[in-house]
Amino acid sequence: MPLIFAIAAGTGLPASSAEPAAAQTAAQTAPQPGEIDSLAGLPPEIRTVIGPDVADRGGAFAAGCVSANGEPHSRFAGARLDGDTAQVRMEYGGIAHYFDTLDFRRVDGRWVHVPRQPGQGSFAATPDK
Repeated sequence: MPLIFAIAAGTGLPASSAEPAAAQTAAQTAPQPGEIDSLAGLPPEIRTVIGPDVADRGGAFAAGCVSANGEPHSRFAGARLDGDTAQVRMEYGGIAHYFDTLDFRRVDGRWVHVPRQPGQGSFAATPDK
């Protein structure tokens, strides 16, 4: 009489213990309060300053000098709104591929760009590694 073996694949954890791990992973990747993960979530005044030719987070983007299929040379990387201040992280392509943070402040109910002052350093402008 032949002997039949059945092999079952699994993680070795009961199904109930895998659910909290999946929920924890989802919570870590979800935006935190005040974080914006898409251009659509930005106020209109900020969108105007950023400009129309910007790829959304994770979208097609020309990181180099040449855009083979018409991809934009800038991409939204994320933003944080906190009361009357906002910081918008942008990625810029080209020979000097880099990231920068644009600062905004709400004045009289409208968002206005706060440009960096001459000589003001920025930890945000970091070269791509």
